[in-house]
Amino acid sequence: MTIAEKNSPLLTAIHSDLESLFYRRRQEGKTQNPSVYIDYGQRKAADESGAEYAVQIEQPVYFPGRKELKQLLVDNDSKIKEIQQIEAFNSIRLSSIKFAYRYLVAADKKNHVKERLKRLSLIESYIKARPFFTPQAKTDLFIIETKILALRKHFNDLELGAAKDYESLNLYLRQEFVPNLKIPYFRSGVKFDRKDLEKKAVSQNPSILAAKGELDKARTELRLANLEKYPDYSITSQIGEDKSGVANRFYDFGLKFRIPVWDQFQNKVASAETNMKSKQDRLIYQENLIQTSFNQSFLEYEQSKMNLKLYDLTQLDRIDRDLNFADMEFKRGRIQLISYLELENQLHETHHAVLDAQISHLESLLNLLYITNEKDILGVMGNASQTFEYQPK
Repeated sequence: MTIAEKNSPLLTAIHSDLESLFYRRRQEGKTQNPSVYIDYGQRKAADESGAEYAVQIEQPVYFPGRKELKQLLVDNDSKIKEIQQIEAFNSIRLSSIKFAYRYLVAADKKNHVKERLKRLSLIESYIKARPFFTPQAKTDLFIIETKILALRKHFNDLELGAAKDYESLNLYLRQEFVPNLKIPYFRSGVKFDRKDLEKKAVSQNPSILAAKGELDKARTELRLANLEKYPDYSITSQIGEDKSGVANRFYDFGLKFRIPVWDQFQNKVASAETNMKSKQDRLIYQENLIQTSFNQSFLEYEQSKMNLKLYDLTQLDRIDRDLNFADMEFKRGRIQLISYLELENQLHETHHAVLDAQISHLESLLNLLYITNEKDILGVMGNASQTFEYQPK
């Protein structure tokens, strides 16, 4: 997880976005620059001409509260971006764990099929080595050869799946070589308090927090829209001199502003009000959606814990014992090939079911942690009974 966080360009990009918003907020708080108007010319009065000049300075001023609302609007954007950062942070950590497990489980399945191929190849050699090659033996050989062909196809599929899972994992790790991964399998799951977990999902889920952030932003936009009919103004000051005839110097102050006669921005206010109503409805929708997703995810997790007990890890030991027993009894001629292959196939399916139960449990657990925006992922996973005894070789 540490490597995934460190090497993520997405987190770096979001950090840059937050830095950009920081400077944008500072810019919104700046006082507007003044403008200067300089005038010079000749003026004639009573048959006397002379120079005339004037200097005017104009300082724009925001209507009270407008600058603060613009800064608040940037704060709203920053809050939404921070929620996106938290969501991306957790998503990267959870995804790196998920694909690490998928990769190792796929490798474990691949190794198991490789052992099956070796075992069936030995059976094939044993049948070929029989002194009397009867029609029954020939039929058995056909069955074995067909089984080996199907297993090789299955092995190739698993190899492809493992390679794709590694590429998905490496999206987060960005490593040139396959890292040495060591992860535990689960003996049992985590016992959660459903009510506490549900409250956490509703109060801390990133989608709900983002929807609340969008609603806060819409409120700020509405407040800004209501201020539009109150225009910004400018304070003006002018100094000048007219030398045509009797010299005349002047100095004055003034106030300049727009008069909202033709446009009082009712449409902009109505648009902002409608947008805020839309964000309120979206928040309600997100809360309902997360509530439904949580209920489904909790049911899936409880079911995955049951499957974890049903296909517990001790089944892997039993599979090895049963396969060794079947090998020995077949070579002694005490069981038929059909019975041997049926048992071997059932044990293979059980092996895959045990590993699938591990993946199902892990992914349903990670889904719950994502919905509740859990930050202490390893701490929660540590509450489950784990073992490295069956670490893939």
